Amino acid sequence: IRENLPPGTLVTTLRAVDADTGTFGELRYVVLEQAVADPTMGDGRDAFTVNGSSGELRSRLTFDYERAKAFQLLVRATDAGNASATVTVRVLVTGEDEYDPIFLSPSFNFEVPEGARKGQTIGRVLATDEDEGADGVVLYTLAKPSPYFAINQTTGSIYLRVDSQPQAGAGRAKREPREMSLEVQARSPLPASRVASAQVTVDVTHTSFGLAPD
Repeated sequence: IRENLPPGTLVTTLRAVDADTGTFGELRYVVLEQAVADPTMGDGRDAFTVNGSSGELRSRLTFDYERAKAFQLLVRATDAGNASATVTVRVLVTGEDEYDPIFLSPSFNFEVPEGARKGQTIGRVLATDEDEGADGVVLYTLAKPSPYFAINQTTGSIYLRVDSQPQAGAGRAKREPREMSLEVQARSPLPASRVASAQVTVDVTHTSFGLAPD
């Protein structure tokens, strides 16, 4: 069952089979109190209700994946002669993407050092997500591809795609400060993920990035 669905949502229909015909073949279903051995599971007795005649199992609560991810309950089917059978039901709660990723800073500033080589990391961005499960996994991408920079999608490290060739014919004192801007996006791996963005400013003064060749 997905989190945030209203109480009364149908989870499943339980059905026991009795070979008797007539009155003794009619079954009544009831949720029993159940001591749960798995500490990661909640007791489902108060979280679900079963229709005594149809076996429809419905939720009694609105579930929050971040608080409870699974429930376990015991359901008994009894016929008119008091013969009965029981079944263990485990209900898994699935999460929804409720929270936006949040970057630790709305903007980041890095520098390409003089003589930096292809593959060298110049800085790292970081975002968090309060969702749990797959919705809480953060992946990073550049909003627009760059010929000079790339980002590790899992760590957020920004690295060079090429060597940082120095400006030809320019002495250190003559170099005017130059910067490039990147937009980094954070999202989960799921298709309908929420997305957050941050601006990255990179000092490229000591490179020939973006300059026309002499």
